[in-house]
Order: sequence, then C-alpha cells, then structure tokens
Amino acid sequence: MPLEEILLYAAGAVLGLCCLFVYNSFLSSPSYMEHYFQFAAVKYTDDVRTLPQAMNKPFWSKISTWMTVLMILPMFLLQFVMLTPWVLRQKVQYRIITGAVFSLVAALLLPVCAAGGGVSERSSMAVLIISCIVAGGATTVLQSALFALFGSLPTKYITALVMGGGFSGSVSSVLRIIITVALPSTFSGVKTGAVIFFSIGIALMVVVIAITVLLRFSPLVRTYCKDYGRSCHGAFCVQGEGEKSQPPQECVCATAPRLDSTPTQERMAENGAEKMGIAMGAAQNLDDGEPQAYTTGKCENAAGSPLSWQDNDANVVEAEASVFAVVRKIWLMLVCLAASMFTTLVLFPGIGLSAMYKESNATGGLTPAKDTAWSKEAIMPMVVILMFNVGDTIGRLIVNFQKLWCPQRFVPVLVVVRAIVCVIPLALGICTPRVINSNVNPIVVFLLLGSTNGYLLGLAIAYGSGDPRLTTKEREIAGPCICFAILGGITFGSVVSLLVLTLAL
Repeated sequence: MPLEEILLYAAGAVLGLCCLFVYNSFLSSPSYMEHYFQFAAVKYTDDVRTLPQAMNKPFWSKISTWMTVLMILPMFLLQFVMLTPWVLRQKVQYRIITGAVFSLVAALLLPVCAAGGGVSERSSMAVLIISCIVAGGATTVLQSALFALFGSLPTKYITALVMGGGFSGSVSSVLRIIITVALPSTFSGVKTGAVIFFSIGIALMVVVIAITVLLRFSPLVRTYCKDYGRSCHGAFCVQGEGEKSQPPQECVCATAPRLDSTPTQERMAENGAEKMGIAMGAAQNLDDGEPQAYTTGKCENAAGSPLSWQDNDANVVEAEASVFAVVRKIWLMLVCLAASMFTTLVLFPGIGLSAMYKESNATGGLTPAKDTAWSKEAIMPMVVILMFNVGDTIGRLIVNFQKLWCPQRFVPVLVVVRAIVCVIPLALGICTPRVINSNVNPIVVFLLLGSTNGYLLGLAIAYGSGDPRLTTKEREIAGPCICFAILGGITFGSVVSLLVLTLAL
C-alpha cells in the first residue's frame, strides 16, 4: 500500500476517534454533571457541608437522561438540515471545520464557566443546557460532513472512519476509569477529572481542523472529492502542443473501478465506461491521421478551457443526484443501520445496567461519608460500559478485512438474530436476576452487543456507501443519509429505553 494511502487511512481513523469524543466527554463525567451547579458556585472545597443545595432536584437527579435528550434531539433534527440542497452545496471542508469549532466551544463552555465559582443554579442550568444543545448539533454537522467526504472515497477509507469511532468510545472509557482511580474521591478531584476530559476534547477538535486543512495536499482526495480540487466526475486530460505525440494518460473518473472494489463492482464500472465510450465515440480519426482519445471524464482542450458538451453532461449528473435517488438505491442498508442502532440504544446503557447484580447502591456524589467527604463513584458500571466499547471496537476492526464480510443479502438476517440473542439474556437478568446472580450476565451480553453493533454498523455503511449503482456525487449524498439513519435509530432507541426504565422498571 502506498504511503499516501496509509496516511489517508490513518487520517480517517483519527477523525473518527475525534468526531464523537466531545459527545462522549459529556456522558463520561456523570458525577460532575449531576453536581455541576455546585462546581460552578464554589471554586474549591473538600467539605460538602459548605456546598449549596439543589433547588431543582428533579433536573439534577436525572441529568444523564436530560443530557441524552438535549444532545440527541438537536442531532436528529439538524440532520434534516444536513440533507437540504443548500447544505449539500457547501464545501465539505467548511462543514467539517464548522462542526469542529462548535464542538470546541461546547467543550470549552462548561469548565470555563465553573472555573471561578460564584455562578447561580439557574445560570448553571442554562450553561449546561446550551452546552448540550451545541455539542449535539456540532457533532451532527461534523459527523455528517465526515461521512460525506469519506463516502466519496474508496470504501476502505470510510471503514477506517467507522473504526476510529469505535476507538473513541473505548479510549473515553479507559481514560474515565484511569482518572477515577488516579484522582482522589473529593470535590476538587472530580472537578479536575472533568477538566481533563474536556481539555482532551478541545485538543482533538484542533487536530480535526488541522487534518481537514492538510487533506488538500492529498492527490487522492483531490481526485475523488471536487471540493478539494479536481473534479470528482473525472480527471482533467489536457494535451499541450508538446504532448500531441505522447499516448493519452490514464484518467481517474467516476466510472473507473474504486481502489478496493470487488470484481463485480469492477465489471459494472467497466461496462458503464464502455457504454459511455461507445455513445461519445471512443476514438476519432483526425485530418492528419492521428487518433484523438476521448475519456469518460471531464476533459479540456489545448487552451485549458472545458468543452461545452462536458459542462452540460456534468450539469445533468449534478441535477440527477438527489437524496431520494440515493435512498432508493441503498434503502435496505439504511433500514439495517437504523434497526441495529435501535436495538443497541434500547439495551445500552440503561436496561443493561439495570440487569446488573449490585452489592451497593452508591453511585458517587453527595452521599456523604462522615458528613464531610465526597462519596466514591462505583467502578463496575464503568467496566460494563468499557466492555461494550471494546466489543464495538473489535467489531469495527473486523470490517476492515473484506474476507470477513458476510454477503449483503444476509445483513438484515443478522440484525434480527442479534436483537433476539441480546435481548433474552438481559431480560432474564432484569426479570429473574436469580438465574445469573452476578455481573457476568451484563458483561458478556454487553461485549456481544458491542461487537455485533460495530460489525453490523461498519458492514452496512461499507455496503451502502460503496454501492456500485451510486455515482460519485451520490456517494457524497449517501454519507449524510447514512448519518441520518444512524441518528434515527439512536433517537427512537433512547426514547423507548427511557419509557421502559420509567414505566416498567
């Protein structure tokens, strides 16, 4: 594999890791969020008796649920905006940078407002709500733009992006456990841990902006993505006076097989190129007897100006590319994505954690030890969440080996079987906990749930974005469509999980 492809693959993995880190930072600091109004009101203390009491206890006691709703709802609603023609016309690098900047602002807002103390509870609530909404919206903009960019590239690069997203959860969980164990279980220790988390998120957003700018120097990106340089509908074939005697160079165009395409995809691409070549005339004998080669891509004359008929064809291709055309071609993979994420979010983390055997109800926070100290946070829920993230990472890694892909027609079957296999053990743990009276039940099931989630997610994204029926422009639109399907499954899964936890459990 050439060095350029290795670097681009690594860039995709890093961007995938960075994309969800700010979102995970909000969910990885439960004790800090539950008592944020106290951290914002008091700059430093280790005596909990001096801390103000909550005036709005229902809000702070269910802050994890509120944060999930406040982030997921704008993510889901803003995804409709990401599919509008006006947004799709904007350059993809501008969309990535916009999402990264707003994610940076969201991560910066909470620790900065709480740094000096003296903030009222109502102001703390306003800051937290605004931060969650901005973080959710920014994550959608960033994720949608990244899927649009890597969806236009060969399939192996979008699998790298998906794999990086899996590492984001695992790294976040590992850092959370390390910080919890390393720092003292005090007011200042919890506050310092949260600041570390958000600082890492801010640094990673800077990395995203830097990589986005540097991608313009990649010839491969400039070839496939028109926003970065050369047209993605075809390469520029320019012949100067001194090059007339040279054979025409090979051009990279939309009908050429992708670098990692399957034999079936290559045959379809070749057939498409052959038909287009016959329609336009593959070669034409000139007056001087010298053949002039034509390509199926966008060409220029010797003066460097595009040919008029090529402009018209390009406009036709642009006009035909639409969200509905893309959905008609890859609707099955979009349904599989939404169904898989729905199953995951129904079970993870709420219902799954409810199936755990708990020796203690302590979860950290203001339950005082000797009326002065901050109580210690429970480690076991963090371990269970880590198992899910590790399994998710393993599943996404498997997708990088195309020989381990299951046939596309079996993906819906796997989605249904996975739901049944994962629901039954967790249901037994909740309804009849005596069956497995230990933490082994949720740990094993979460590991299985995470690995199958990562595998099916990566597989459906690879099949959807790499569908040979999609044109290059449609691949860019397929990215936001895939992101919309994922967010749809996440949103409805979270709502069902919340209803089950509230009404049934």
